[in-house]
Amino acid sequence: MAPTQIEFHYYLNRESDREADRAIFERTKELVLSADFRKTVIEEAYFKHYSKDDRRYPDIHIRFFGDSKDKVDYEYTSSYYGPGVEGAETRPIDGYKTWYYNDFKSMSVPLSP
Repeated sequence: MAPTQIEFHYYLNRESDREADRAIFERTKELVLSADFRKTVIEEAYFKHYSKDDRRYPDIHIRFFGDSKDKVDYEYTSSYYGPGVEGAETRPIDGYKTWYYNDFKSMSVPLSP
């Protein structure tokens, strides 16, 4: 955990492969969307240490490392909040439903639902 995000790091003993690693992403995403994760990790642990006053939900990063353990090959990201201005009262809540794929070679792209 960090002041603005929660990160999952997967260090693979092989080259990363987006298709082969998809199941790991899907299971981690399922965990993030669970009521238990929200209650115990975000609302109890994260808010207690990083965001107790404003209770701003963190961004989620799921990162995959292949043969090079010091360089992220790609990541999936999501935000609790929808697009808009930080702190705006009318900002929509996405609830980590929208996910993006980033290979660090081009712009992040949204995943199909």
